[in-house]
Amino acid sequence: MSYQVLALKWRPKKFKDVIGQKHITQSLRNSITKKKLGHAYIFSGTRGVGKTTIARIFAKAIRCESLDVDGNPCNVCPSCIEVSSESSMNVIEIDGASNNSVENIRDLISNIHYLPTRGDFKVYIIDEVHMLSVSAFNALLKTLEEPPKHIIFLMATTEPEKLLGTVLSRCQRFDCRNIALGELEKHVGYIAEQENVVFEAPSLLKQICIQGRGSVRDTLSLLDQVLSFSEDNLIDEEAVVLSLGLARLSFVKKLVSSILGGDIQELSSFYQKTLLENVSVKNIMTAILDYFYELIRSPDKLNELVQENFLSESIKETLSLDEIIWIFESLSKDTTWILETYEPEKVFEIALQKVCLRRTFFNKVNDQSNKVVSAPLLPKGEVVVNVTEEKKKPNLDINSQPIVSTNKPKTWESFFSFLEKSSPATASNLEQGSIVEKLKLLDNNLKIEYGFKESAKVFWEHLNEGETKKRLESFISEFFDVPLRGVDIKLNLLTKEQGLKEEFLSVAEKNQKRDELLSEKNKQELKSHPMIQEAEKLFNSKVDKVILN
Repeated sequence: MSYQVLALKWRPKKFKDVIGQKHITQSLRNSITKKKLGHAYIFSGTRGVGKTTIARIFAKAIRCESLDVDGNPCNVCPSCIEVSSESSMNVIEIDGASNNSVENIRDLISNIHYLPTRGDFKVYIIDEVHMLSVSAFNALLKTLEEPPKHIIFLMATTEPEKLLGTVLSRCQRFDCRNIALGELEKHVGYIAEQENVVFEAPSLLKQICIQGRGSVRDTLSLLDQVLSFSEDNLIDEEAVVLSLGLARLSFVKKLVSSILGGDIQELSSFYQKTLLENVSVKNIMTAILDYFYELIRSPDKLNELVQENFLSESIKETLSLDEIIWIFESLSKDTTWILETYEPEKVFEIALQKVCLRRTFFNKVNDQSNKVVSAPLLPKGEVVVNVTEEKKKPNLDINSQPIVSTNKPKTWESFFSFLEKSSPATASNLEQGSIVEKLKLLDNNLKIEYGFKESAKVFWEHLNEGETKKRLESFISEFFDVPLRGVDIKLNLLTKEQGLKEEFLSVAEKNQKRDELLSEKNKQELKSHPMIQEAEKLFNSKVDKVILN
């Protein structure tokens, strides 16, 4: 018998075997047991999370002759066997990518009025339904609106936004989620155990699951790839890093530790060693960002670096969560343009050096007790900064009117300038949100309503932490000359709908939009310059692109 890939071999056959989609499987099982079936369903989500698998199990359960009490198909009755072997006349599955024309859909519809040969329902499964043409959708629309009582449509798609609104409104929609790392690790670990696969270290299994990015199929495919590299079923680090083109975990920890400690020589050395192992810049970038994300989610991981002698205790004591978040944010913002540059390897090295020398750029106080690192280090705690010379910035928020009656008007805008000098990391985190309501000052009580979109949840969580929020309140109290007990700042996580309401933009987004408008204005002014116009006349052509440096 030929080898069967793990993704196919371990494809779920019952609802209870599907992981990470209980909100869907529970609903479908209830609809079957209560006999409340709809006529059309859409399953959406990224690749490999179970869309088509759920549709097939659902189709099998609808037609099962010996359904169990929980709504799972028996997989042994003639109807289940026919569906499993893809020989059923009553469960028709088509691929929307290769059957996307209006003629294909008309052929399908032409047989739709015929009753099933066995059972009560005939089921049509359309995979990658978003690939259907507009005319094909229109041909299907009437049938979806008034289907025969014996017909059920099950559709799967990775891009539901491409579906017509008229189609979506006629279907029950279920969104499949990416599988959580812990759940994916447990599932793949069980499969590996059944296949007699042994991991040299538990971290190797986790590394494979991380690369799977929440997709069961992708993760099992990667496991197959690693197994094909190994001579036996023993998986070591060499097999994982070489077969998948990943950076060694020890190298990643060394790179991260060098950044945290400000050791630029060590950073460059291990970066070059990683490149020599034919690891792509993208994979190095992903590995470093993943590790910093883990440090943010679990600050105790710093202890792991210390225990493994990657980081000294003295350096660890100088680090704050604000600083680690700033590093993560800075590298994240650089990823897109780095990969598009002429030599990403060199550009990414410079980006790493930038965050490595961050404290030099911030002009912070040097910690004389640490001579190990090349970049100056800060003692933990608040830093006294001279704010007599405030740097003027363009508007950061609509609420720019003075709220305090003093000789020198103080606004939320000017507060950001002050905060950038006092705590750049805190200012950077705060910029991911924006004022929801105007600042209110009454009887030395300053009330601030501040909102964050769901996409900025990590910054909201960090700023809401006890010590971090206290520091922020202290900065607000100092700048606005309000007693600390009178500072009432509420940091709210907005819902998706609230985030979209009235075009809510974070301070960072407003700044970006402002810069884009300014850049476009400068380009237009340059195009209208007399010298440019004279050149256009001379060469009988038009300037259609202007690049500003």
